[in-house]
Formats: sequence, C-alpha cells, structure tokens
Amino acid sequence: MIIPRPLRKGECIGVTAPSFGVVEPLDIKRFEHAEEILNGKGYKVRKTSNVHIADETGRSSPMMQRVTELYDLLMDPEVGCVISASGGDYQCEMLMGMDWDLLERYPKWIQGYSDNTVLLFKITAEHDIATIYGGNFGDFGMEPWHRSISEHLEFLEGRRDSQESFGTYQDGFSERVTGLEPFKEDLPVKWVSNGDVTFKGRLIGGCMDVLEWYQKKGLVHLDGFNSKYADEGIIWYMETFDMDDARIGKMFSGMIEDGWFKGVKGFVFGRPLFYKGDDYQNTIHECLKEFDVPIVFGADVGHKGPRMTFINGAMAEFHVNNGRCTLKYELY
Repeated sequence: MIIPRPLRKGECIGVTAPSFGVVEPLDIKRFEHAEEILNGKGYKVRKTSNVHIADETGRSSPMMQRVTELYDLLMDPEVGCVISASGGDYQCEMLMGMDWDLLERYPKWIQGYSDNTVLLFKITAEHDIATIYGGNFGDFGMEPWHRSISEHLEFLEGRRDSQESFGTYQDGFSERVTGLEPFKEDLPVKWVSNGDVTFKGRLIGGCMDVLEWYQKKGLVHLDGFNSKYADEGIIWYMETFDMDDARIGKMFSGMIEDGWFKGVKGFVFGRPLFYKGDDYQNTIHECLKEFDVPIVFGADVGHKGPRMTFINGAMAEFHVNNGRCTLKYELY
C-alpha cells in the first residue's frame, strides 16, 4: 500500500470540484475564511478554475475538465495534497476520462466524502494508494475549529496516528447565518457494539450510496485488494446519505455474492443522514449475520459531523468501549 508522504509547511493545499461547484455566497465566504486560516498556518491554497462554478445541474465543469483539473494538482510539485470542494452526483462521469497510470506516478493525499467515494474507493481498492475519507474543504472555514479539524490537519502533516471519538454530533443540516458556523452539538455520540470490542485490519469503505452503484455496475474490482490483504484482515466502514431497507438488503446480498468481504475482521457504520426504514441497525445485522465479526454503529464518519479521519488502505485498530472509540493507525 502506498501511503502518500505528509503535507509540508509552505506547500499548497490543492482544492478542486470533481462534482458540484461551490457557488452559494455563504459557502464562498466559508472557503475564503478557510484560505485565511490555512495561510496563517503556513500553507497556500491553490483552487482550480472550476471550484466556484456550477451549471444548471450543479456540475462544476465538463467531465474532462474535472479530470484535467485534478491531474494538474497532482502533477504540480508545489501541491502537497488535494481536497475536494464538495460532494454531488456526477463524479462517476470522471471514470471515463481517468488516466490511472498518471495517478499512480503522482501519489498524494486525496480527500473528501460522500460522492467523492467514487474516486477514493477505486484509487485505494484497485491502485493500492491510500486516500482519506474526511471533510471537504469547507470544513476548514468553520470558526472556531472543532477538534476534528485540527487533528485532521495533524494527520495530513504526519504528526498524528491515532484519534478519540467525539462527545457530540450535529444531527443533520442547520441554518447558516455567517457561513462560518461550527458543528452544532445536537446529540451525544455513542458508538454501539455488542460489548467492548477490539479489531484490526486494512481499512476500506465510503458512502454506501456510491458503493451500491459500484456493486450493481460491476465497475470496481476487489480481487487484488482482497487477495493481498485478507490474511492480515480487512475492516469495512460505510455510511449512507439516502438509502432504505430494500436497497441496503440488495446491496449487501450482491456484495456477499461477489466476494467483497473476503478477510473481513469488522464492520463500522456511520450515522445515516436520510435513512428510510424502521430499524437501521437490525437491517444491517440481518444482512451480515453470516459474519462472526464485530459490527459497530454510530461512528464519527460521513454526513453527520464531526468526522474522524478514516484512511482507506491504512492498517487500523478500533477499540470500542462504553460508547467511545479509540482509532489507531500504522502509517509511516
């Protein structure tokens, strides 16, 4: 597994829009504030030309422009990492234009969540390069920074290899007034498991809505990843934007049939955003009942922030105890 080198002081943090462009005035204000904060911490910010552009569908730019903008940042020696501007619905279009050989020649941290699963998951699963499932660029613009943001920057800088779960989380979207709002402390965080559990393995996953699409289309190949890492163990994490029981059931049935979970040592599920069903946890337990491994819910990953830094491809150890979690990585 290729672990990209840490971000260095004085380098540029590249920002691009592989799906939606960010055009709302308060979102732009948040981005500008993020730039100011990161400049003060010794980093430049290099935004591609499509970050603050959107057509009538929300696309930041034509497919090949989005591909080119990403590769320009990867090939730029002054750029130390790449962070997505936003999620969306159209990152899948980029797969038709990707030059995977070029991507492998310029491995850098690439980060985002939600629709960004399209690239992050495939890059790690098929090309053996670690990627980060974490906040999009706008999170750096909150004031004040949540602990998750400062700790995440330490991960990028190579100064951190472990993290503790958080105390509270924001239960959905909230009204914006200044554009700089931090996460609201709506509800207490509680990681739910069947007693205290500790499990270790190579971490992989993302947004279930995208993983479902990959499974149905057959557009990702996990044989190589699973064959290489099954003996040391694999941990799957998932979270959903908008799914129901029927979709979840069909998705897991297909994944199991296709051998996605070879070598699995545990499953970690984030807080669902727009779940449509009666019992999220029971539905998933029923789908995965053949696997005698820990299944954990309520994790700090995905659409309901704050978000822990989940690193696709890294060796990770989860210790869940009394509703809390300690996550430790083997990185450098």
